[in-house]
Amino acid sequence: MIFCSHSKFRHFLATIFLLTALPLAAHAATLDVTGPMGASVIVDGRMMGYLPLSHTLALPAGEYEIQSELPGYLPFKTQVTLPENQDWQRLQIRLVPMSKKTAWTSNLLFAGMGQHYMDKSFKGYFFNILEAGGLLTALSGEVQRGDYRKDYLLLKSKYDAAINPNDLEYFKGLTDQAYSDMEDMESLRNTGLMVAGGAIVLSILDAVFLFPGVDIGSGEVPVQTGALNSPFFQDHNNPMETVHASVKLGF
Repeated sequence: MIFCSHSKFRHFLATIFLLTALPLAAHAATLDVTGPMGASVIVDGRMMGYLPLSHTLALPAGEYEIQSELPGYLPFKTQVTLPENQDWQRLQIRLVPMSKKTAWTSNLLFAGMGQHYMDKSFKGYFFNILEAGGLLTALSGEVQRGDYRKDYLLLKSKYDAAINPNDLEYFKGLTDQAYSDMEDMESLRNTGLMVAGGAIVLSILDAVFLFPGVDIGSGEVPVQTGALNSPFFQDHNNPMETVHASVKLGF
């Protein structure tokens, strides 16, 4: 009787385990992500790895932001909705190649625009500020040069009309100073224009010679913190396996 009781108890525990394990196994929807080799896969800001992933992604029902990046291509971003935990969806990542012509010609409109297009925001803002600063300096110099020119012409007319030697000497000093100030502002204007033009030239050269490319090869697999306990990975052959293929990106 004791043996039979133990056997029934073990059978009872096994039944409970199966009844609880089955819902857990189906407690996540499946997202199969495909796309260009080497493209990164980012789910809600969390790095999943590089394509091709050897795992489908097991995600609880909900809405997710999927991002993908690959040097030489425009960034990809989309929203994926998984209504039910039993859903299965495939996401095809389609990356649009960047255009070198668009990158460098954009800088003709305003320095740094091509860098923003290539997703190099730091460089883009640097060239933006450089050209904007140069143009503002040139504008300020031109405005002040115009004011000093008016003063110069007024003082010169008074100097030409002066007869008294003291007046001649007085107006000559003021006229010379106004002319010198006018030349200083003209030099400031020209410097500002040179800086703005230099920003355009440098941004164009940067876009032409440092246009991003792709270096594909074996690379380091991103570390997945708590991957074994994460619902994000699902391998139908080995559910506990978290290592996947990756490619190295460089430019």
